[in-house]
Amino acid sequence: MAALVLLQECVPLQDPLEGWSANHGFWIRAGILGGVVAVGIAAFAIYMIPGVVLSNLQLALIFIGQAVGYPAIAMLVASRWVFPIPFMVLSIISLYVLLFVALFRIIAGKQVFSQMATHRTELILLVSFSGSQSVMAVTYAAYEVLFDHVTNTHYELPVILLLPVIKLIMKNLVSLPMAHMKDMVPEGVIFTVDFFNSMYLATCMQNTSSITTVATMMALDFGQTAISLRSLHRQSDTILSRLREACGISLDNDSLLPVVRLLCHDSDKFEQQSRRDILVTSCLPHKLSPQGRDLLEKLKTLSGNGVRTLPRFSTTAVRSKFKKIQALKPFWICCRRTERVEPSAISTTTVKPARNDPLEASETMKIRSDPDSPHRNILGQTLEVLFFSECLLLTEYLESIIPVLYGLFILLVVNLPSAPYHVDLIGINRDNVGDTLANVYIYAFLEFVSFVTLTLLMMRNCRLQALCHLAFVLETQMLLVQVKLMTWVLMSLSFRVVHFGADFTFQFSWMDQNNA
Repeated sequence: MAALVLLQECVPLQDPLEGWSANHGFWIRAGILGGVVAVGIAAFAIYMIPGVVLSNLQLALIFIGQAVGYPAIAMLVASRWVFPIPFMVLSIISLYVLLFVALFRIIAGKQVFSQMATHRTELILLVSFSGSQSVMAVTYAAYEVLFDHVTNTHYELPVILLLPVIKLIMKNLVSLPMAHMKDMVPEGVIFTVDFFNSMYLATCMQNTSSITTVATMMALDFGQTAISLRSLHRQSDTILSRLREACGISLDNDSLLPVVRLLCHDSDKFEQQSRRDILVTSCLPHKLSPQGRDLLEKLKTLSGNGVRTLPRFSTTAVRSKFKKIQALKPFWICCRRTERVEPSAISTTTVKPARNDPLEASETMKIRSDPDSPHRNILGQTLEVLFFSECLLLTEYLESIIPVLYGLFILLVVNLPSAPYHVDLIGINRDNVGDTLANVYIYAFLEFVSFVTLTLLMMRNCRLQALCHLAFVLETQMLLVQVKLMTWVLMSLSFRVVHFGADFTFQFSWMDQNNA
């Protein structure tokens, strides 16, 4: 990801007033953006639609085709209309989609294309997921413009308070199309919404000079983190001892994962568990040993397991979903309840959360009381702790590295010839860039402290190696993580380069200059 961004920034940009034909550097940048977004959509299709299988070669061909075709279409539009094209990413998105569909049909083949057509619901969910991410990207870009307009005014603090609200709404919006694929929810939501939130939070800290504003931003962010850590501590403080008791283990040197594995190996104890919301098949592939495959095939034959259902987007369902959101505490959003142990249909497995999502957490808690079987819900509670830990771990990891990468990016770009065309670098030069980024690096340091605190908490309460847990997620979902990071970095930067025509004042002054 970093190499691609650096390579893109090293391509010099020309003055947009020279016209579309003279801006070859920008068209190279547009081609990279178009290709990366196309690969991202194809990757989502692989995971979200059954029967879609694409090789690395096919993904590379999709990237090349879109990287060539997208700027060609944009150049045609610019030659007939104006350059820069106002909100180019949005203005020609319909042409972009048509090009992608044509390329996908040619490269993926008729069989894959026909297979997708038979899964209309999954296809609609894929389109909804992509659309929700586009809405989020535009929303955060508009928020940055709003913040720039109120910087150093009395409205600065109220606008800052909008950021957690936007984050809350976006997390629920992005997670809705993925409700049936719980394994992908942490990565799908956190590497999208939390990425943008961290990126624009760092940008706001860079642009403001008010100590009160910076302190408020940090207090809001770390207040949410503290609430989440406290919730994790309360859930995990006694989980290991109770799990040992349920499994009849007297040793106290075992970690959480080996003990819960013993529970799954014991058919009698496993059948005693409440598994109505626990699935036994995963939406993500994992490598299994022959013994693991045999065990999971055995678990699949047991009655009482949960069944995956696709979400329905009726008006009543959506209204009910948002009513539940209003009744929740903020830290429950994207802190999915982990109640699932699953292999995939291709002999793979994972630990998965319950079919009910965080929005239904309060209802699920009512089920957790059985005086005749005190450990009946211990499996679901254990998986819940693992999931909650995964959500927090990914969030803290992302929030600790994004400010650092953003600061390094600013330090690099301010020394390049293309710096004048970045609207977020107005007023920043080689002499003052260090002082400008001071708040960003303070924020990054505090986020790193939160990350270390979380790793220590996981070791103390569950004896889990947080870094191993993190590596497991990043490795098993490598394609999705990489395409999301590359897509969102390039997309967020595109709104900050004048050539993309992202003028949220809607004045488009260059159109008058071109006409003159």
